[in-house]
Amino acid sequence: MFPKKALRNFLVGACLLPLSAISGAAEYDLMLATTTPSTSHWAKTLETFQQLAAQYSDGHVNINASFGGALGNDTQLLQKTQLGSSVQGAYSSGANLGSVVNVMRTFDIPYIVSDAQKSLDLFYPNGQLGGPVVDELQKHMAKKNLHLLYVVPFEFRGILTTEKAVHSPADMQGLKIRVTPSAVERDMITQLGAGATTLGISEVYTALQTGTVDGLAIPPITSVAFALGEVGKQFNMLNFQPHGSFMTINRKIWEKMPADLQAKVQQAADEAVMTTRPLYDEALEKSVAKLQEQNVTVYVPTAEEQQQFAELITDSATAIATQDFSSEEMEFVNVLKRELSNQL
Repeated sequence: MFPKKALRNFLVGACLLPLSAISGAAEYDLMLATTTPSTSHWAKTLETFQQLAAQYSDGHVNINASFGGALGNDTQLLQKTQLGSSVQGAYSSGANLGSVVNVMRTFDIPYIVSDAQKSLDLFYPNGQLGGPVVDELQKHMAKKNLHLLYVVPFEFRGILTTEKAVHSPADMQGLKIRVTPSAVERDMITQLGAGATTLGISEVYTALQTGTVDGLAIPPITSVAFALGEVGKQFNMLNFQPHGSFMTINRKIWEKMPADLQAKVQQAADEAVMTTRPLYDEALEKSVAKLQEQNVTVYVPTAEEQQQFAELITDSATAIATQDFSSEEMEFVNVLKRELSNQL
């Protein structure tokens, strides 16, 4: 961990240094892409990783970064990462990854992970990426030519709508709700009586503005990052579904690196996550305040209202998440449940 003063000075320097300044005749020149804005905390983690990777590898690894969906939407970036030609790595949500790596669907189960710190403890049990869950996950990702590089603190989805306030499942009846490619999310939305429309996050603003959809399940931070408070006016802080952001890299490209260089890059990734951790707590507080400044009504549901949603969606979502799992995939579920139980 960096001292707070050193962290602050480092992050300021990272923000001021242009991305193009990190260049040169690197042995490994990698493009990591994301749909998130360049001003977001996700970008700060990537920029910090970018700086540290260059430093720790003595210039042998150069990380280029593309923000704001310039190289494609979430689904396209994941596909490009698997191919490894124009994009070698990308941020991807757990829901998006679940369309490629089956076991990732487990993280879509409502309330399976309860808060951001527990999500980090799960993936970084000793301050470094690793542990039983990561070991099992890497096996499954390798089969899809992907490698997990880092995980940032989980967020939790609420429900943003353009006009109608949602306080109970009955309020979802008849609404058109944007969903990710996740079968689990689609099932939850339909179980609540709404229609599901699959869209990339970069397409949502216009869809809300034109009435193509009436709302979506989204964390407040992501909502603000994509300026959705400008078109949505009701937000229920339901926190009913985890929303993980995972930085993945092309597996074959990763394996081409010698072990000592892999270790240096992984150290850079681990430290980037840990040093920017406070930014995620700050972003949550600021995002709720920002929504309210934009005249969005932010509603905190009661425990009874939370239970109404849970009773309708949890069992069905769990069944959808794990349907057709192989014995190896069920072993991942068992390991995950055991490690989450150990956190209690």
